[in-house]
Amino acid sequence: MESIKKYIDYAIELEQINQIGLSHGNDLRQNNKLAGKLRAIAKNIELKTPEYKKAFAKLLSHSNSNVRIWCAHHMLEVMNYDDEDRKNALLIILGRSTDSYGEKLWLNDWFTKNPLDKLLL
Repeated sequence: MESIKKYIDYAIELEQINQIGLSHGNDLRQNNKLAGKLRAIAKNIELKTPEYKKAFAKLLSHSNSNVRIWCAHHMLEVMNYDDEDRKNALLIILGRSTDSYGEKLWLNDWFTKNPLDKLLL
């Protein structure tokens, strides 16, 4: 479960970097490095420690919205979950898409490539 704690810490650190702004090259590199670590943790859970998947899915209810959105994306993009968990992840992203043009674009692209997921909503 240490990997899930690290995931939370990295997602919160990413949020802090982005709140300040990516004004320096170092900020952008740190942002990309942390995003890569998040993705690697999700992949590792999927491939090597699937017994943590239920605990990982619970991050969709985390108090920090950045943790929720990263978890939702990774559950869909690099992990395999049942329809109910996929629906919950999609709802997190859908809720964020009202405030974020990037999330709206991501959803449109996702539904184009995964049309059955739209039926979950």
